[in-house]
Amino acid sequence: MRVGRHVVSRVRARGWLRTESPLHVGGLSGDPTEPLPIALDGLGRVHVPGTTLAGVLRSWCRGIGPEPDSLREMWGSVPERGDGGRASRVIVADALVATTCRVDEHGLPVTPLDPALLEFRPFVGIDRATGAAAPEFLYGRAVVPAGCYLRLEIDIESAELGEHSAELDQTRMAALLEALGRGEIRLGAATGRGLGSVRLLDDSLDVVVDRFDSPEGLLAVLRDDPARRRSVRSLRTGDTRLPDRREVLEVSISWRPLAPVMVRGTSNGLIVDTLPLTTRVDRRHLTLVLPGSSLKGALRSHAEFVELTARNAPGSRSDGAETPSGEHARTSGEKSAPGGSVAAHSAAFRARLDRLPAVRALFGAARDDVADRRAGALRVEECQAEVTIPDALWRSVAGIDSAPPADAEDAPAGGHADDGGRRALPEGLLDRLEGMGMAQADHVALDRWTGGAADGRLFHVLEPHAVDWAPIRLSVDLTRLGDDRDHALALLLLTLRDLAAGRISLGALVNRGFGDIDVRAITLTGRPWTKPVTLPEALAGQEVEPIARAWAHYLTQEVP
Repeated sequence: MRVGRHVVSRVRARGWLRTESPLHVGGLSGDPTEPLPIALDGLGRVHVPGTTLAGVLRSWCRGIGPEPDSLREMWGSVPERGDGGRASRVIVADALVATTCRVDEHGLPVTPLDPALLEFRPFVGIDRATGAAAPEFLYGRAVVPAGCYLRLEIDIESAELGEHSAELDQTRMAALLEALGRGEIRLGAATGRGLGSVRLLDDSLDVVVDRFDSPEGLLAVLRDDPARRRSVRSLRTGDTRLPDRREVLEVSISWRPLAPVMVRGTSNGLIVDTLPLTTRVDRRHLTLVLPGSSLKGALRSHAEFVELTARNAPGSRSDGAETPSGEHARTSGEKSAPGGSVAAHSAAFRARLDRLPAVRALFGAARDDVADRRAGALRVEECQAEVTIPDALWRSVAGIDSAPPADAEDAPAGGHADDGGRRALPEGLLDRLEGMGMAQADHVALDRWTGGAADGRLFHVLEPHAVDWAPIRLSVDLTRLGDDRDHALALLLLTLRDLAAGRISLGALVNRGFGDIDVRAITLTGRPWTKPVTLPEALAGQEVEPIARAWAHYLTQEVP
């Protein structure tokens, strides 16, 4: 309890949040060339600040808004002018990140996450005209891997005054815990790209209700009376009096690869040059992953192509390299002549991303100077492979556990030399990878003069040629779309139609035969449909008629 505050009751929750996807909460760094750092406390431990947790919990309570007086009284408020305001009655502690759910006698995690175990995620923008990486659009961030645990500690102190009663606070605490248990509340940055998914564990949750308005209640607190413990369900004694919830459309895409589908790993192996990107599923196992940023980028690029084609606008060719540089400058809203500065090319790329309102509403704005800058309404989750790879096996594939050979005639501890003296993975390791649906493929560049293999141009790629993947999951915040709702939904449906038709490739190396997929089913759940429907049913139903009219009207409006 806080000194000077009149408190008659307190509801306290202690438990663990499990990271279902990588998590990034930004911290400080002295080197601007480093990846976006993660938050560390004064002892160098990875943690999520209480301010971050309190912010997302309050945002969830606010719903579609506006925030009622009872919520401002509960979470605290500061007037725009003059003195006044009040502190929050909700106390949220910093959440240390740990590898297990064990705590010491003081309630602190005993196995904090070693910062050396953080993963790295790169992000790059693809220029629509050149098809190459856009200048000044490459960055990375350190992330907490999935399968870690965050210590959750929340108190709500009640004065039991009028409508701000202890019973209402307990009911709202139950609503927050239930939302965390359903995975509805995201933490940290890049949540629209699949990061920050957490879920509250039920078996380790401890909820206590204390009373301070009677001698019996005070003695129960001092004696740690077990009768103070409550279930989440028992806390719900009435209406939460929270604003309406946000409307969300869920999309599930069941698919299978027709060719290897992968995203390049963050580093090359010592034996195999190109490895697929992996993420942790627990302390000892990994799996392949398609980041939400990669999937979202592929969808955004095609959505731009769909809208520009519908408008018959310049720059809508599928082969961006054939677009003259002057035409690119006009369609992007910036001058980016050949030989121009890197900054000019970067500005033109960002302007091109933001020029289409429907795309901007779905995927978000890339520039700070856009008048209606906001986060995109579309969230794309990370897609994991349905294969589990032992950590020790993957370290051998990457060559981490073996030293490179001193010369071409020596084989590494974990491999052997082939007939040409080159390093190669051992046969037993290749057999294990083959059983998981992956195989090493060799690629060589040909010398244009001799017609033979070019010197030093032999590359190895570990291709996931027979790996099954989980469904791709999307969600659209219909409340955030606002007035752009219908025509943005139309653009999304057209993009999904093309994905189902095989017109969108996923992942890396798509110009080398990778990334082709077969979509088995696309299911939509949420408004405007009253029950789950497949994409063909949605396109043929009467609910799509106002969406089609809004799309036709939207195309008559000029864009800058």
